[in-house]
Amino acid sequence: MQVLETQIVSNSEGVVTVEFLGEGGEKIAVTMAGSDPRPTYGDTALIDRAKEMMVQCAVFETVEHRSAQESNRDFSEPAKPDSPFTFEYRDHDGMRQLKGVEFPNLEAVHDEALRSAIDLLDDTAAEGGQQGWAVRVRDANGKIVLAIDFDEAKRKKAAAE
Repeated sequence: MQVLETQIVSNSEGVVTVEFLGEGGEKIAVTMAGSDPRPTYGDTALIDRAKEMMVQCAVFETVEHRSAQESNRDFSEPAKPDSPFTFEYRDHDGMRQLKGVEFPNLEAVHDEALRSAIDLLDDTAAEGGQQGWAVRVRDANGKIVLAIDFDEAKRKKAAAE
């Protein structure tokens, strides 16, 4: 779905919903509980959090979707993501790949991808190629599990300065 508009709706109980609206009436809504402190961060942070939540939903399977063998494992131990990962970096008109990268969890993958995207800002500024994705990460099965775009990298870099 191509997102054409983003709306943020909150109710009197502090529940915030970020709605991503697409063509033909398509809509994805992410609702954050009133007990979540993040709704006080502002619109940009809310949209970023909603995107993070969608990525987490797309990456983490439920027990019903796992094979019978996997569903018998001990769930007291945290699941390890499908490593190794492949990082894809925007490079002028092409792309560079770094394969076989191991991380303990998706938070560490996100942190590295964001750091790399911020580093790419200086490399791509002269070429004017700062639109769309900067860094994408694929799991061992080739599925994209994370993408950081240049806009997100710019926001995070500005917030850190």
